[in-house]
Formats: sequence, C-alpha cells, structure tokens
Amino acid sequence: MRDAGQTGRRRRSGSRLVRLVAYLLVIAGGAALGWCLAVLADAYLAQRFARAQLESTPPPASVSRRSPLSPPSGATPDAGTPLAELSIPRIGLSLVVLQGSDEQTLRKGLGHIEDTSLPGESGNVAIAGHRDSFFRPLRNIQVGDDIMLDIPGRRVHYRVSAYRVVGSTEVSVIAPTTDAVLTLVTCYPFWFVGSAPDRFVVRANLVEDERKSAADAPSTDRESTPALDYSANRPR
Repeated sequence: MRDAGQTGRRRRSGSRLVRLVAYLLVIAGGAALGWCLAVLADAYLAQRFARAQLESTPPPASVSRRSPLSPPSGATPDAGTPLAELSIPRIGLSLVVLQGSDEQTLRKGLGHIEDTSLPGESGNVAIAGHRDSFFRPLRNIQVGDDIMLDIPGRRVHYRVSAYRVVGSTEVSVIAPTTDAVLTLVTCYPFWFVGSAPDRFVVRANLVEDERKSAADAPSTDRESTPALDYSANRPR
C-alpha cells in the first residue's frame, strides 16, 4: 500500500509539472506572438507616416530635361528621413525608403545605404532591406523587371539588368559608379534561420525617356551598363 501511495503521489507531481510546463509554453508563445504583432504594427504605422511625409514634401529645384537625375550633392539627411518610394510592379512591392541602414531603420522600411548616391541623384543608389520582411519578394525578381523610384516631383525609372549572390563582406557592389544604377541588397538565403552568411544583390540600370531616346539615337536601348547574366545564382 505504501508503494502504491508513493507511486500515486509521483504521478500527481509529474502531472502538475507537465501542466506547469504547458502553461509556461503557452505564455511564451503568446508573448512571442504579441511581440511579432507589435513589430508588424510598428512597421505598418512607420510606413504610413513616412509615405504621408513624402507626399507633403515639396519638389526640389527643377533638373535638366535631358535627365531625371541631379549630380551627387554630398548631403546627408537625418537618419529615418523618408527619401523615396520604391516599387517593383511585377512582384507587388511598394515601400518607402528611409535614410540609413541601421537595425532600427530597417525594422520600419527599406534603408538607403549611407555614403551612396541619394535617390534622385546620378551614380550608384544603394538600398538595403531585411530578407524576412520587406525584401522577401526579391526572391522572385527577374532580369528585365521595372523598378520605379518616386521622389518628390519626379519618378526615376530603372530596369533590372542582373542579380547575384555575394559574400557578406563584399562591399564593391555599393561602390560609386559613373553610370546611373540602382543596387538592392538583402541577406541570403531568404529562408535561412539566424544570421545569413551571404548577400543577394540586384543591379538595375537607368531607363532614359523613350521619346528622347528615339530622337537621339536609332536604338531605344539606353541603359548605362551591359546586363550581366547571373541567373545561375538565382535563389531556389
């Protein structure tokens, strides 16, 4: 009888422990879900507020009719300042680009990488985003996709010419260029858990106004740099 009583007590104790662990797991899961919802809500509100700020920003001084771009100014906007709206119609992406590539900024939207040309300027405009949130649609990018960069008063049209995977320490992709290009950078692989080891890089060239191109040259292909085929590195 004594052994039976001890066995019953152990069973009851084990049952209480299982229930306690189950409760703790439910609480932890609820907290994690709440945190994710809070992050998503913060990002949504930040994007909405940034878009409103961008729409209310007066256009800059007029630029040359021959190009939608202005020379690099060397200016450095305050961190978090809305600079442009980037859209890639074919993959359904449309997001506001904020100044800076720090973690706080990238939680709220796409980030303009410091020390590269600003949106609306000539040269290499580099923009970063998280692979597990804002830039996840980039896994479906294709050569030839149109990318629009809307800044106050004008739209800059780019077209994807190449994409590739590089190491996390490869910084040449954001180096200054004499051609007008747009560079998008995110971590890779897209479904990797933890700190991803590589970077997925998309390069797009400026598309000149078709009417001006037709008047200036027999060909309407006015992209600044030749398209490089990195399709062998396309993410699966």
